[in-house]
Parts: sequence; structure tokens; C-alpha cells
Amino acid sequence: MYDAIIVGGRCAGSPTAMLLARHGHRVLVLERATFPSDTFSTHFVTAPGTALLERWGALERLEKQDVPVFDHILLNVAGNVMNTNDLFGPTKVCSPRRTDLDTTLRDMAVEAGAEVRMGSSVTDVLRDDNDRITGVRVRDADGNVTEESATVVVGADGRTGIVGRSVKPDSRDEHEIRGTGLYAYFDDFDYTSEFAAILDGSFVFAFPTGPRSACIGTEIDRKHDDAVRADPEAVFKERVALDPDLATRVDAATRDGRWHTGDLQEGWFRHAAGKGWALVGDAACLKDPLLGHGITDSFVGAELLASAIHEGLAGDMDAALTKYDDALWRDLQPIYEASRDAAVNFEQSGDGLFEGVMPAQLLILDELAMVQAGGPTLDG
Repeated sequence: MYDAIIVGGRCAGSPTAMLLARHGHRVLVLERATFPSDTFSTHFVTAPGTALLERWGALERLEKQDVPVFDHILLNVAGNVMNTNDLFGPTKVCSPRRTDLDTTLRDMAVEAGAEVRMGSSVTDVLRDDNDRITGVRVRDADGNVTEESATVVVGADGRTGIVGRSVKPDSRDEHEIRGTGLYAYFDDFDYTSEFAAILDGSFVFAFPTGPRSACIGTEIDRKHDDAVRADPEAVFKERVALDPDLATRVDAATRDGRWHTGDLQEGWFRHAAGKGWALVGDAACLKDPLLGHGITDSFVGAELLASAIHEGLAGDMDAALTKYDDALWRDLQPIYEASRDAAVNFEQSGDGLFEGVMPAQLLILDELAMVQAGGPTLDG
């Protein structure tokens, strides 16, 4: 019998497991993939998320793996290049490849005392006669099927995960995602910082992931999906060409591997807890990746959920999970709604898109201040 079973061991599940294990709880993580492995991602960790990585001791580990950390972003808004230090002041940000980030967080969960089973697929979520979630049925890499029980089952397995599908949470908000993402990894890329360009009809980015390597891509309106599927390289080059300096550096670099494209169509904010279960990460809150804030959302959720489960194991679990559900909405709702609203229209000028993004950027600074003050906490 575990205190918590966490389905999914990436950037939402592993931090939750690590924090619970640091409290001394018995935690099982079930991850169907094997690490290191990639997953579709913005890669970018905004300032509040980077501050949490630093608090946990993960940022130092990533830096030792040559993941670059910067105190600013170079931002091209419709041809006007600016340094975010001049807008917001210095704030640490980073963009590790998921092969580095997820593996590091998994290893830290194990070191904290969590049991992690890779290559393990959850096939069913188990309930008792009162419809309380009590555990899972899991199949390992060799095909062996077992049942595991826990006080709480956590769905940290993304937007299509089995826990969310099984519990069918009520929705707080739903919206159509208008953007489509396209990126690839490049080696021999010359950079000095994180880079983003908000241009007419598109968002272009170059996020350094290692020494002279980066994730480079674009986000445009979904009406271009057919063109992206037909010739992703042509779409990529057309958009990158809008920033001549970036285009020159991309031409001198070497693409490493295939093109990665997204298929997000619906975003949501769901109620994230119920009888014996909780959701964290994309399973709870999914929005357009324009601001690259999804990983940070997962980290904030991990902090809140670990605190709630720790509190519930000492008293009333249902009440503690309700506090988590309320706190997640309180803390993530402002940036969620600002991001949702900013990404409604990609078919506009770069200046117009930047104007739409600014409210969310200011909210991210507020979130950073909250983290630096010791948050997030269940009581706000």
C-alpha cells in the first residue's frame, strides 16, 4: 500500500514524487516510457519555474550537464530587438532538452526515496464500492500485470492520460487552441541568449539546450496545418527568414533529427481532485504554448499537490485535495486566461501580438515574486 501512486514520471510527476518522498512518504511512480526520451514540448522554463528548479537543487545539476542558464531573453518585436532586462530586469530562465530535464527530475525522485518503474503502462484505474479511486492495474515491460493500491492516485500523464480519462473531471474552462507548433533541434548554432521573435503572423524562437545546440521553431495559426504537414522545412524557413540575423545563424547550423509538430486543438482547466485522485500538469491545465509556461505550471502544481497530499495523510485527505484544487485554480488561472486570450489571433501584426502577450508576461513576474517569497502554498 503506497501513500501515493503517480502515473507519469516527466516534469509534473517526478517533482511531485520527489517532494512527497522528501516528506518521508511511500511513493510509486509509473512511467510508460524509458528515459532519456524526448516528448513534444516548448522546452522553455519561465523564470518562476527556473526558480523552483533552483530551490529543489535541480538547476545546478542541469548546469553541470551543460544546460545554459540566462538572465534575459533577446526579443524581436516586429523588427525592434530588445533585451528583456530593460523591460523586466534580470530573471533566470533555461530551456533544457526533455532528455535532460525529465531524467534529472526522475533521478532526484529516486534519490529522495520514491520507487520509479519505467516502461510500465497503467491499463486500469481501480475503484471501491463508493467510487473512490484506490489504485491501478499496471503492465510492465515484460507483460506482467499487477495491481497496486494507494491512498491517492495522481494523474501526471498528460492531456490524454488514463487517470483523467477515467475520472472524467468537471471543467472550469475550455477553449480552442489556435496555434500550431513546429520545431527541430540544431547543432553548431551560434547563440548568446534565449531568443524569441514576435513577428507579423508568427512567433519564432531559438531556445538554447546545450553547448552550441538549440531547439528552434515557430508557432503560427492552425490554418497552416496542411502546409506544415506537407513541407515543414519550407514553412520553417519562410518564418525564420522574417528575422534575417536568426536565418543566417540557422543556415550555418545543422539540423539534428526530424521535425516535430504539435496537434493541440483544445485547451482546458479542469477540476484537479476528487475522491482518492488528483491531476497535475497538462492533465489539469492545458493551454496554447505561446508563452512557454506549461512546464512552470507543472512545477507549481507539483508543489501544491505534494503539500496537499502531505497534509491529507496526516488528517482529512478529501479536504486537503479540495484545497489543492482551489489553490491550483487560484494560482494558475490568471496566467492561463491571459495566455488563452493572447493566443486567439496569430494573423495580426507583431506589435499587436506583443501587446496581447504583455499582460501574461507581467503576471509571470508576479508569480516569480510569489515563488521567491516561498510559495506556492495551499493557503495563498
